[in-house]
Amino acid sequence: MGMVVGREVVWRRRVAHVGIWLALALILYPFANMLWQAVTAYSTAETTTRWWPSFTSDHLLMVLGWRDQVDEYGGRMAARVEFWLWMWNSVKVAVITTAIATSLALTTAYAFARLRFTGRASLDNLLYMSHFFPGVLLAVAYWSIFDRIGDTFPTIGVDTHGGLVLALTGQATLGMVWAFKGYFEQLPLEIEEAARIDGATDWQTFRAIALPLARPMIVVMVLLLATSLMYEPMLSAALLTGSDTATLPIGLGRFTVAAGSGGNGSSVALHEFAAAALLASLPGVIVFVVTQRWMDQSVAGSVKG
Repeated sequence: MGMVVGREVVWRRRVAHVGIWLALALILYPFANMLWQAVTAYSTAETTTRWWPSFTSDHLLMVLGWRDQVDEYGGRMAARVEFWLWMWNSVKVAVITTAIATSLALTTAYAFARLRFTGRASLDNLLYMSHFFPGVLLAVAYWSIFDRIGDTFPTIGVDTHGGLVLALTGQATLGMVWAFKGYFEQLPLEIEEAARIDGATDWQTFRAIALPLARPMIVVMVLLLATSLMYEPMLSAALLTGSDTATLPIGLGRFTVAAGSGGNGSSVALHEFAAAALLASLPGVIVFVVTQRWMDQSVAGSVKG
């Protein structure tokens, strides 16, 4: 009987291992395919019957602006590729939005978690209900609002980074308030009460006690928010229309070349698109790799404290 049980355990482990490897293959396949498309090419359209393509860095060099902007078959890109500008626009919008949203979310979340004021329960319910409406449903409303605001304040109208920052800040703050509120409620209340007995105000308690204790959560939320905002496609596509204000998601959608014998229509420049997507993903990967050790230390320090 014991032998039968042993065989069942071995069989289950094998099935689990196969399932894990299949899951990893499904997860890694898109990234592997993107990398493959970015570094391979056929020399001409007539040689596409070759079963093994050649390796090249031309796609990456073209995206970086170090090579003429044509695809591997000689077709010129339908729109100018300005990868560095798109990258700068994405980083700028992400950093500014993250700084504003984090500041607003921290103070608001602490007020909901620790302070008692009139209408707190109703506002808490509204905050909860706001998570049932995805931001994409508000894209048209945002465009209409900022189109009218732009007539009076051009710096925060449509096709401006100021308008996009305001729209993204509203969306990001709601989600962060809910996360920070739950974290603040789990912090030991006795430390804050002791500080208030010693004469500390609510602001001093928040700044000197709550914020240091919440540092691990703040670090994680800031990194997640900043990287997600860099690649935010919906509101960016709705509010940004010009080439000078385009961010990475919008720029990646412009990798098309003229198609058809008469030059009508367009087709996706697949290899160039894959190269741009690969390069665009590097900042997020680098940020997490560089800060991973510091994040672990922050979490460990918080637990020990």
